[in-house]
Amino acid sequence: MAFPYPSILSSIEELLVEVRSMEGVILVSESRRASFVSFSEVGALLSRLRLYPGGGKVAELLRTSLFDSDISSTAKPVLVLKADGTFWLGLMDVVGQLTQKDKEIEHLNRCFKLNILE
Repeated sequence: MAFPYPSILSSIEELLVEVRSMEGVILVSESRRASFVSFSEVGALLSRLRLYPGGGKVAELLRTSLFDSDISSTAKPVLVLKADGTFWLGLMDVVGQLTQKDKEIEHLNRCFKLNILE
């Protein structure tokens, strides 16, 4: 199934950059706003998911994706929950995209190398 809300992909990517060193999951609900659920809060999220019809399956898939993902990776599970009970669960990362700070550091490194060569 394709990602259900292409219009919010950029906000998810921005959030992924902000929380890249943290462990947890990106959650998108009917409000279509991405929020970060830290690893310490995931247990409560899984318990709430199990209360809904079919939520046990979603909770198990999410739990598995959290424990199967590489902790050193910046990729995070992304869970999109819809009011009708359908969901989308995937792993997203911002690899290859530099933040503004990264671009500034790269620029300073290039300037520094030019000064050394002169």
